[in-house]
Amino acid sequence: MSISKRTTCAPAPIAAPIAVLGVGVEGRSTISYLLSRGAERIAALDATVVDGLPSAVETRFGEGYDRDLERFATVFRSPGVRPDHPSLVAARAKGTLVTSALSLFLSRCPARVVGVTGTLGKGTASSIAAACLGAAGLKVYLGGNIGKNPLDFLDDARPDDVVVLEISSFQAMDLAASPEIAVILRTTSEHLDWHKDTAEYRAAKAGLVAHQTAEDTVIFNADSEGAAGIATASRAAKLAFAAEREVDTGIFVRGERLILRADGQEEALPFDASRMRLAGRFNLENVAAGVAAALAAGAPRDPVCRAAELFEGLPHRLERVIEAGDVAFYNDSYATRPDAAIAAIGAFEAPLAIILGGSEKNADFGPLAAALVARPNVVRVALIGATAGRLAAALAAVGPTRFPVVEHATMEDAMEANAQALPGRGVVLLSPACASFGLFPNYKVRGERFRAKAAEIAARLM
Repeated sequence: MSISKRTTCAPAPIAAPIAVLGVGVEGRSTISYLLSRGAERIAALDATVVDGLPSAVETRFGEGYDRDLERFATVFRSPGVRPDHPSLVAARAKGTLVTSALSLFLSRCPARVVGVTGTLGKGTASSIAAACLGAAGLKVYLGGNIGKNPLDFLDDARPDDVVVLEISSFQAMDLAASPEIAVILRTTSEHLDWHKDTAEYRAAKAGLVAHQTAEDTVIFNADSEGAAGIATASRAAKLAFAAEREVDTGIFVRGERLILRADGQEEALPFDASRMRLAGRFNLENVAAGVAAALAAGAPRDPVCRAAELFEGLPHRLERVIEAGDVAFYNDSYATRPDAAIAAIGAFEAPLAIILGGSEKNADFGPLAAALVARPNVVRVALIGATAGRLAAALAAVGPTRFPVVEHATMEDAMEANAQALPGRGVVLLSPACASFGLFPNYKVRGERFRAKAAEIAARLM
């Protein structure tokens, strides 16, 4: 089960004049790449003023930044700009090529590419796949939505290397090429403030596999109807993974082991979940996906499975921050959705004091409230931010709780109270189920504040 790089024709040059529409982190990086390749007549277009761009780049900021795009031969769309933006539609009609940094990368990359998408776990599964491939001695590049524009390492990649990309629905929506190995994680719905509806969101994810061929592989979560549906849109060979059921072709969980099944034959892989450092049994889905991707790329079983066992997780994703005696602090600030918080709650059997709340995304908190009430180890729920009232109402609607539900003005106050509520042992967990805005600029700042306060409390407990 090893996928080779497809042979491609030499890429066509990028025609000028060129516009980069949306000049955030990716847009700046795209401009740098284009300049490094000798591109001329580049314009940076954005709704807000962007400082520090090279003097050779034309700029248009503020009102009307997106007008007259048809005067450009090529427009690079940044992920935050919808492909059906009226100015882009008009430009296409006049013959302008509308593309993206990711499409350019996929069409030019000489290395094999693993593209990972889904609603939950993209960063974790991508990082596991990269760790597994690296442990097998392969040169690996990790980028995409996880924070690095793949154009930054395009010139360094070689045919024997492997690139792992985390890919969002915004990036996949209009891709002009697909990776040799596509991984579709559990897919529900998200970003409905940007996508028109769930159907469009899933169709955008399916853009990742739209250009796959029979020589390629699509790896999908068989436990997820959304992921399985996206996989059917691919012409590639299908390889399933699952934590809740057995699959005919692919990898699934049986007890503490990963089982590889193909052509009617089974093999217990050298992986033991009891040795897994990554918290939360739900993460077995991400482990199975990462292992499957690494095996499909040709990596041998032993180093792949050992790397999966040793993988400790990413910052702000159910991250064990510090322990003081029998009290542990876990930072899950990245959990901005109720289903992510539900998964985090289920990761612990010890007494649990959780912090929930933040800015409003109009999520349904009913399932989260039901999950909290159903867990006998929950000893306290602290609520913060603009959603505190709705969260409290959702818990009240479920019925009387065994644990106190208390609103706090700050996360730090909530942490102090939760630590005191534990019976000498247990877990203080930040898994807010909400975005950070209002109290914090972003989830990273929220997580860093949690880390700092956890260290302070732990120093007193030691």
